[in-house]
Amino acid sequence: MTKKEPQLVAYFCAEYGLESRLPIYAGGLGVLSGDTLKAAADKKVPVIGVGLLYHGEAAKQIITPDGEQIEIDVPFDELSIGLEHVYVDDKPLFIKVHLTEVDIWVRVWKKTIGETVTLYLLDTDTEQNQISERTITYALYHGTEEELVKQQMILGIGGVKLLYELGLHPCVYHINEGRPAFLHWQLIRMFMDKHGMSYAEAKKLAKEKTVYTNHTLVAAGNKGYPTRLIETYADYYAKRIGISLEELLADGTYSHPDQFKMTRFALNISSRANGVSALHTKLSEEAWRGYDWRNITNGVHMPTWQSSEFRQDDLTDSRIWEIHTRNKQSLVKFSEQRCGYGFDPNKLVVGWARRIADYKHLDWFFEDMVRLEKIVKDADRPVQLIIAGKAHFGDTSGKALLKKVIGYMQNELSGSALFLANYDLDVANHMVKGCDVWVNTPEFGKEACGTSGMKAIANGVLNLTVEDGWVGEANWDNMGWLIDHENPSQDLYSKLESEIVGTYYDRNDQGLPIKWISMMRKSIETAKEFSAQRMFDQYYDLLYCRSK
Repeated sequence: MTKKEPQLVAYFCAEYGLESRLPIYAGGLGVLSGDTLKAAADKKVPVIGVGLLYHGEAAKQIITPDGEQIEIDVPFDELSIGLEHVYVDDKPLFIKVHLTEVDIWVRVWKKTIGETVTLYLLDTDTEQNQISERTITYALYHGTEEELVKQQMILGIGGVKLLYELGLHPCVYHINEGRPAFLHWQLIRMFMDKHGMSYAEAKKLAKEKTVYTNHTLVAAGNKGYPTRLIETYADYYAKRIGISLEELLADGTYSHPDQFKMTRFALNISSRANGVSALHTKLSEEAWRGYDWRNITNGVHMPTWQSSEFRQDDLTDSRIWEIHTRNKQSLVKFSEQRCGYGFDPNKLVVGWARRIADYKHLDWFFEDMVRLEKIVKDADRPVQLIIAGKAHFGDTSGKALLKKVIGYMQNELSGSALFLANYDLDVANHMVKGCDVWVNTPEFGKEACGTSGMKAIANGVLNLTVEDGWVGEANWDNMGWLIDHENPSQDLYSKLESEIVGTYYDRNDQGLPIKWISMMRKSIETAKEFSAQRMFDQYYDLLYCRSK
């Protein structure tokens, strides 16, 4: 592949965040994959996205009056939200994927992202299947280990079959996180059957054409399955390829025969791999040695996430503040619509919004409630807290933390804190534009990148953050505040008390916080380095092009 003549890239991911009404994403991975497709479309590079069409099962977060998170289904009509049936020769396209003794039929939907980019979504909810099989793609990341393996087989194997049926022959297959990695088996079969290759030749070519992006060092994001479970589904493919079951599984069972590790599998079947920030790539190289690692720091799709006015040149201080004030007022209105409560936009607004997981440490924000209450309820310099986020369906500790935090907001922090339920793309878009301060509190070394902070600085929202992920690649002088990750809660409070609140409320004769606006200006300028357009260029140069 050369940059002069872009060739087709197949981009496989288990989730895509494109719009709130299409609930086929869980968090940052999906938003990143959606931004990647949009960036490719902007650049008119031919990319085919492949994913699964989930049906909104347990997709919406509801908070009960006592702070409990529950999930409800969000059924939707595919055609009314912009999806289209896929036809070949005027007939609906169905793909067959063999699972154990059963053939699963998969119908295909598509969503056009741009002139050169289409997303195809595989759906098992079709009448050719039994009821138990129709539900395979109902829910994102929910179910037993066996149900999750079935989803991954449908995605990887079905996705390769889909591309072949459409007459598409990608130069590169990009595995975005490990779940689609079973595509390797189907690539081998296809190269052997269609091109008369030996197993060794087909495996070599499949590896040359495959690249892999790791998105986390957290154990939950590097899933392993009992080898016996994978054997059940792999036996058919081993026989069709003509090798032993042990040989087929070797890429995933390396050094741990009882567990099939998806990350190790993805690395072994790929010619190149990348981390998503400089620190994450360094730590990945240490965790998984002996692979061809490159660093490609994530980016965000600026037309989606940045107020268009901030892309204008020569903005005056008053104009920057006017745009930001309007964004805050928009957040007030959105908050009133979403939860029934607004807030005073003249207050300093401090936001925290992301998936609620142990390593993201929402609890650090609330470690000393006496001190926090004093900060937010200062009569002369008040602070408004806005929190949003979902715990995973099965994450009992995350749900318990959320209930505890909502209890604080209903009691000690009442009148100074809001929780925006059902965290989705709409909530995120309003918050990264309408907050004044964006708080990021991951356990150091565990936030692979963390793109929400990029979206915030693109809108002049100042970061108060642990120096993890992408944060270590920016110059924070006169731009934001770094939290000491060895003493996070106390340092967070100290910076609010001694620097942040005072800087926000220090105004000139025209009512403008001049130093704050100066920091906003640098943030907006720095955000140019963290665009999805830059990221996609690096994917092309460092990951896709064989000559590199």
